[in-house]
Amino acid sequence: MDRFSSRYRACLTLALMLLSLPACTIHWRQPRIEPLNTNRIYDAEFSGACAAAESVIAEFGLSVKESRQEDNACLVESGFRVFPDTGDKPTDHLDRVAITGAGGFIGGRYTVTLTVRGVRNESTRVKVVTRVEGYINEEFGYQVLRSTGVIEREMFAALGRLLGTTPIEAN
Repeated sequence: MDRFSSRYRACLTLALMLLSLPACTIHWRQPRIEPLNTNRIYDAEFSGACAAAESVIAEFGLSVKESRQEDNACLVESGFRVFPDTGDKPTDHLDRVAITGAGGFIGGRYTVTLTVRGVRNESTRVKVVTRVEGYINEEFGYQVLRSTGVIEREMFAALGRLLGTTPIEAN
């Protein structure tokens, strides 16, 4: 009888462990990632907004890699800007401008593309897209990261300052 009860206890213990196993699993909670709103409509004429887009690129210490204008649209693309080792502005730090997670990045860089389009009633729609990359090492090189929107907000603020207006719509 003693042998039966020890076997019974072992089976019962095993059954309880198997039943409680799902309760012991770890559920990683991912932060909710909201889509960035990178469009603004300004009450400004198209040609002035295109010129302001190039000025904003220069104001951020970026070089203009490409600038094209056709009909009622223009595109201004910057060259890469490497994050400095030290800096006072929020845009000088990789972990502030991108979601880095536990990437172990030792450096980074970014480019910015501004697209300006003429829209209704002499207004312009401006779209700012930032490509942020974190550098791991020679083997893995640069990895594309998700922007937090810091650079985009700074660009829109600078653009509004140059145009002398605030956005009339953010969509």
